[in-house]
Amino acid sequence: MSFPLWKIKRELARPLHQMRQLPARLTSLFFSQTYYDRVLAPQKRVTIGAKPATGKYAVYLIFPQSGLLASHREALRFLSVNGYAPVVVSNLPLTDADRAAVLEAATLLIERPNYGYDFGGYRDGVLEIASRYQDVSRLVLLNDSAWFPLPGSTNWLKAAEALNRDFVGAATNFGHARVDPERYCEIRWTYSCANRNFHYCSFALMVSGTLFAEPGFQRFWKGFPLTNNKTVTVRRGEIGLTQWVIRNGYSHGSTLEIADLDSKLATFSTEELHRLAAATIIPEMARMKEVKAKTLAGTPSREELIALILTSIARQGISYTQPGLVHGTYGFAFLKKSPLWLDEEASDLTLSFTQSLDGDFGATIEAEAKALRRARGARFAPVAD
Repeated sequence: MSFPLWKIKRELARPLHQMRQLPARLTSLFFSQTYYDRVLAPQKRVTIGAKPATGKYAVYLIFPQSGLLASHREALRFLSVNGYAPVVVSNLPLTDADRAAVLEAATLLIERPNYGYDFGGYRDGVLEIASRYQDVSRLVLLNDSAWFPLPGSTNWLKAAEALNRDFVGAATNFGHARVDPERYCEIRWTYSCANRNFHYCSFALMVSGTLFAEPGFQRFWKGFPLTNNKTVTVRRGEIGLTQWVIRNGYSHGSTLEIADLDSKLATFSTEELHRLAAATIIPEMARMKEVKAKTLAGTPSREELIALILTSIARQGISYTQPGLVHGTYGFAFLKKSPLWLDEEASDLTLSFTQSLDGDFGATIEAEAKALRRARGARFAPVAD
C-alpha cells in the first residue's frame, strides 16, 4: 500500500511536535487545577438569583464579549419553562445591568476568571451545585458556543429525559474512523461508540441524578486538570468524560442517533443529496474543501454524494457540517457559531441557514450571526443588514 507524501511527512513530524508540547502539558496536568483553585478561584463571584431551586439544574456557560444577548435570555427562559434551575457561569465579568438581568432569570450566577474553556466553567458550576444542593435529580451542561433552542426544533430537554440514561448528549463526534478526503468514495459507514476518540459533544449534555451523586463523578470534576489549550481541553474534557462514563459502565446515548445515516441518506432524491453536499460546512479543512469543490464541479453520482457527506461528517462531526440536515430531518435544536469566523465559505453557509429559521427568534439568531461575522470574520466579504 502506498501513502501520499503529505501523510508520511505528517507522521514523521508528529513525535517531534508531541515532545515540544510535553513540558507544557505535564505542567497543566499536575499543577493547573491547584493553581486555579488557590490563585484564580478566590476571584470568583457567586450571587444568588431570583429563580428557585427545582432539583433539576442547568449549568449555562456564557462568554458575553458583546454583553448579554437576546439569545442568552431566550435560552434561560426555555430552561426555566422546562423546570430547570439555571446556574449561569460567565467566563467574563458582567456589567451591572447584565448582572441584574441574569439574576432575574437564574438561580445562581458565577462570574469567574476565564480559564479552562467550557470545562473550566462547567467544573465551577458542578462543584457549586454539589456544595449547595442535595436534591439533584438531573444536571444539564450547556454553553453558548451554539444557539439554542432553534425555532422549529424538538424540545431537546424532554427528548434527553425520555432516553432515561445516565449520560445523554445532543450530538456525538468521531464515532467513525476518519477517511482520507481523496478516498472518500471508499467509506463504509460504521458509526460506533467503540471508536477510540468517540465522544458526546460538550455544548449540550445531560446527567442523571444517580450519576451526579456518584463519588467517581465528583472526583472527575474536582481533579479535572484545567488548561487554556483548546485541543487538550477537548481531549481531557469531552473525550475524557465520555470515555470515563463508558469505561465505568453507565448508560449513555444521544438524542441524535446517526448509526443508520447512510440508509437515511439513501432515501433522499439526487437533487436533495446535491443540495446537502453543496451546503456541507467544512471549516479549517482545506483538503476536504478541495475534494468537495472538485466533486461538485462534475456530475457526481448518488453514491458519490452520499460518500462525500458521510466523509465530511466522519472527519468533523455532524453538528458542524450539516445544520440543515439535522434541523430539517431530526429537529436538532442547536447551531454551532464558530464556522462564522473560521472560514468564509463556512460562514456564508451558516448565514444562509440562519435565514431559513422562522419567527422572531429566528430573526434574532440571524442578526447575531451577522454581528459575529462582522466582529470576528472581518477579513471576509461584508454582509448586508
